[in-house]
Parts: sequence; C-alpha cells; structure tokens
Amino acid sequence: MARPRIFVSHSSGAGKCAEHGCACVPHREAVVALLDELGCEAVVDQGVLRAGDLWHPKLLRELACCHGTVLLISPHALDSHYVFEEAMLSMYLSSVTDGHFLVLPVTLPGAGRDEIAGSSLGRLDLGRLDMVDWPANSPVPPAKLGDRLRSLVERHGALPYPLVTEYLAGRVQDVSAVTLSEIARELGVAHVAYAHDHAHYVVSAGLLSERPVAGVGAVCAMRKALHRLLPALRQDDRGEILDVVVPFARVPAAAAEELRALCATAAEGRVALLTADRTTTAQMYVRRASELPMPWPMCTPVPRPGMDFVDSVIAEIRAFLTDRFDLLDDEELLPWLALQEEESGPVTVVLGVQPDAELVRRLLAAFPKLLFLFAHGRTDAGGGPAEHTRLTALTAGQEREMQQTYRQFFTQWVKARP
Repeated sequence: MARPRIFVSHSSGAGKCAEHGCACVPHREAVVALLDELGCEAVVDQGVLRAGDLWHPKLLRELACCHGTVLLISPHALDSHYVFEEAMLSMYLSSVTDGHFLVLPVTLPGAGRDEIAGSSLGRLDLGRLDMVDWPANSPVPPAKLGDRLRSLVERHGALPYPLVTEYLAGRVQDVSAVTLSEIARELGVAHVAYAHDHAHYVVSAGLLSERPVAGVGAVCAMRKALHRLLPALRQDDRGEILDVVVPFARVPAAAAEELRALCATAAEGRVALLTADRTTTAQMYVRRASELPMPWPMCTPVPRPGMDFVDSVIAEIRAFLTDRFDLLDDEELLPWLALQEEESGPVTVVLGVQPDAELVRRLLAAFPKLLFLFAHGRTDAGGGPAEHTRLTALTAGQEREMQQTYRQFFTQWVKARP
C-alpha cells in the first residue's frame, strides 16, 4: 500500500539558525528520519524542488497531495510568510477532510505557545490542536510525535481492505483529476478537489464501500460512479474493476466475515451454504470474502456426462488441482493446499446444487482441506448438519440486481470494443 505522505513545514537556514542560536536543521532531519522509520514518505523542499522551479507554489501543490503536515515552529518560523501559508493550507485541508488530514504543530526550543500567540501564526489558533513540545537539548523527537504519526499510519493502512484499495488505486490513477473529483462527489466521499494523489485513493476506497439496494432499478451511487469511471479507464482495466467493485458493493459484509471465520476456525471439513439462484452469485461471495487483489483459487465443477454425479465432481476437482497446481498425487495434496491457503487463501469449490449428506461426506473424504460452498435457490437448501455455515443471503431481487448490474456494465464497457 502507498505510504502516507507527510509534508514537513519549516523555516531553516544557516544564517537564520546562527542569528537565533537554534538547531532547526537537525530537528528537521530527525523528523524526516522518524517519518521514514514509521513508514511515511517525508515531503520536504530539498526533495521536491529542482533548479528553476517557482519553489513556493510547487511546495503548496505538493502539500495538497499529502496526508498530513508536521509544522515545525522555530523562533524564525513564527513570522515566516511561507510557513504561515503552509500552515493555513494545512488547516484548510484538515477542515475539508473532516480531520483526516493531520496537522501536527511541533514547538521547537525558543518558540513556546506564548510566542505563537503573539506571532502571525497566532491568527490560525493552532492552540486548539494537540501540539507537541520538543524539549531543549533533546536530539530525538518527542515520543508524542511518534505516537501521533503512528496513529496516522495505522489509520491509513487499516482502511477497509487496504490491499484491494491499493489494487484499485493503481488502475484509476491515470484518470483525470476532474473526473476523479466528480466520482468522489457521486460516491459521497470526502476529498480534496483536484488533488490527484489524494482523490484516486479515496475514490478507490469509496468504490469498495458496501452499498445495499432494495432490488432491480434502485438508484445507487456505485452505478453512477461506474458510468463515469469505466469509459475513462484502459480497456484491460475495466473488467478487473468490475470484478472487484460489484461484489464489494453488493455482497453483505456479514457473509464475507462468515466465510472468513469458517476458514479461520476450521482446517478441515469446511462447508458453507448459500441461498442463491446462480453459482455466479456464490463466486461473487468468494470474491468479496477474499479481500485480496486476486480472489481465492476457485473451482466450479461441471459434471461429466455418463459418470456418477459425485465421481464426476471429484474428477473435475482433481483435474482443476492438477492443472492449477501441478498436483499429481495425494501425498503432495495436503501440504500444498495448506501452503496455498497461507499464501493466497483457501482453495474453494463452488457447487450449484442442494447438498445431501452422502455428497458432503464423499467430497470431504476426498478433499478435507478444501472449502465447499453450495449455492441453491431453495430457502431450505442444505438442511444438513448444524455445523455447516449458512451465509447471509441477498433477497431474490437483490441477487437479480447484482447480476444485472455486472452484466450491463460488462457488456457495455468490457465485452464491447471502443
């Protein structure tokens, strides 16, 4: 996942530091080192400016593409016009993002809170923020500074489905800032208008939000967003976006948790039941539960004509394992499936039939490490053992809407050539 970008606002220079008897440069370098240690990308003037740049406008543009600002307040920063502008823009970004943009004032030795109140920075009322005071004669940043930054890193990385969000963000990053801002408004997600590095990330997170609807024909922000987004994407990216966004928007999060809990609590004998008319609905449930850029390895067996049904299904599963993982004998099977699950999720078999006890018994005897998901339209499907997990289902209308939404956009923007 992309590292949080933190702007380091400061006023420093050999002449100024000598005049005020301060050590702003070492303080700034210590903050940059701390940011790197915490997993952030520090944005400082030395790193973004090139010869001939109009330096301050460029710094302000860089600041607008960050996730927070560390405001180093030294004696000569108190009345710096540039520090004031950077602080003012940072406060604005915090306001329009409902506090998601972090503004962290740090008072350096010689610039206490009383001095701030009497300076140009006093107009910004920085005292209402949680400020950090850097003690004199301390070469390392205060622990509080690290704690505040660490919370930002954790929040940034703990957004729902960070790996999938990053996966989507990589595919929408070339969409224009104007279009991304329009999509963000459709989705109702807070963003900084035309700040591209910010918008492509929050748009991706917004697209992955669960958006249940009553049924076919219901108005939905996700659909409106896809109408704007898909035409702006490369042809090869459109199908990947659909494969992820529609399941995340429509499949109940509760069902995803049920599948994941089943896998976490049982190493063998895992059977889930879903009331659904189509096996493609069950496949979307698996895609939603995977919470990875690529879904769990999935097999949907098609029975072979002229064979016993169960024998045919077992043969199809073996063929899938052989083709996908080059597994030729049972001795390799169990350790390899355990490794596969550790790396990329449980190998899952989706069956569009109503299970009976004998079918389940034989499948689990042949493949105890697989996850079996039975999808059937009858509401009493799978009235077998109580230990089978029944997943939270969509209504019939919701299932039809999910399928129609996917099919419509796939036909219009993926299957059709521009």
